[in-house]
Amino acid sequence: MEIRPAAKSDIPTIMQLERLDGYDRVVGRWEAAQHASEIENASNRYFVGLEANEIVAFAILQNVGAANRSIRLRRIISRNPGRGIGSRFLQSILAICFNELGAHRVDLFVHMENERARRVYAKAGFFEEGILRDYHHAADGSFRSMRLMSLLRPDWVAR
Repeated sequence: MEIRPAAKSDIPTIMQLERLDGYDRVVGRWEAAQHASEIENASNRYFVGLEANEIVAFAILQNVGAANRSIRLRRIISRNPGRGIGSRFLQSILAICFNELGAHRVDLFVHMENERARRVYAKAGFFEEGILRDYHHAADGSFRSMRLMSLLRPDWVAR
């Protein structure tokens, strides 16, 4: 899988991936204007994963360059879940975080009902730090709790 920084021209494909069946409830989605603003934010990085020159995954990293060296994996989505694409892409993104961006910590939030993602993150070495009760305000007006998970550089190096 080839990994490269995303460009504004990739936003329509990123939005297609976000809109795949089932992702809206467990990952979220943004409109083009929000992606365009976020991709220009100096503390964010967008990456895409390509196979046969087709975008099959994307990730959004936030807080890049922060003094605490903690990067937030805001969103990661792969086409055709369950085939290992997402796990391979996650490993590549983590390598970028720790080896290129100087992260000491990578953290993320996982919706409580997104058990598949929780298992993928745990297999990659992430530890569950706790539950943030009613943390996410959903589009339907409900509040949903999230898991906070993290991976530290020493754990990444040991793996």
